[in-house]
Parts: sequence; structure tokens; C-alpha cells
Amino acid sequence: MFEPTGAVVSTSSVLSPKSRWSAEQTVAFLRDSFLPLRVSSVSAKGYPHITSLWFRFIAGRFWCCTQQRAVVCRQVLRDPRVGFEVAVNAPPYFGVRGQGDAEIVQADATELLNELSDRYLGDSNARLKAWLLSRIATEAMIAITPRRLTSWDFRRRMSAPD
Repeated sequence: MFEPTGAVVSTSSVLSPKSRWSAEQTVAFLRDSFLPLRVSSVSAKGYPHITSLWFRFIAGRFWCCTQQRAVVCRQVLRDPRVGFEVAVNAPPYFGVRGQGDAEIVQADATELLNELSDRYLGDSNARLKAWLLSRIATEAMIAITPRRLTSWDFRRRMSAPD
């Protein structure tokens, strides 16, 4: 099982007071979600660049994998500030978003990539999992430490009245 290094980040310390959910509800949503993490990194020209990544939320941080040469890695190395969102794609809308600092973690990504592919693919695509793991030598881990988190939940507002 993937065990990250570094200090545990307290979700309650970075959660906006206007957040719809408590810190516990926010962590549960992020822990149990199979949605991608949409990460907005800053391009060399200062524009946002969005990348969708598989993630695990562990010890108050988002943990992702991608290829070392991916645009998001180059941008994070230049400017670690990111925005992010984990949200459903269809009504009624709800999710978590925020800002944080990303870093490329120099460590073997095998365990994390195995867990992410099991989590998001299950047994549905063994060929894709094998291909992803065949590129492990050039895989990078990205850790995002939130500075601000907030949640929203429009399920009550968007539901049909009784």
C-alpha cells in the first residue's frame, strides 16, 4: 500500500468557513471519489492549463501520477501554485475545489500507480494497466498540498420539489 512521506495536512485548517461540507464530509468525499482531479497549473505565459489526473487523497494531500515529461510537471516545476477541482459532471452538481502548492516527488511511483490503476480501472482494462506500468521508469508523482479547500452541493437546490 502506498504510504506518503511528509507531514499530515489538517483539512479543517484549510477548509473555507463558507464550505458546504464539514472537514470530515470533505475528506470522505475525496477519499471515496472515483472522479478525476482537475488540476489547473500556470503556463509559461501565465495562462491556466487544466489536466485531469487520477488521485488519492491521503494525509490531507492529493497524490497523482503522470509522465515526467507531461506539461503539468514542467509547469509545476516552474510555478508550484495550482487550482484543483473534484466534481460530478452532471446535475445536480457538487464537489470540492481549492488552491494549493504542487511538487514533483522524487520517489518510486510503482505502488501509487498500481493503486490508482486498480482504483480507476479495476479489472476492466488489464491491457491499459499493463501499458501504464510498463512506463513506470518515466513516471512522476505529484503531491498537492491544499492551502484552501471549499465544497459546494447543489443537490437540494436542483432537486424537483415534492
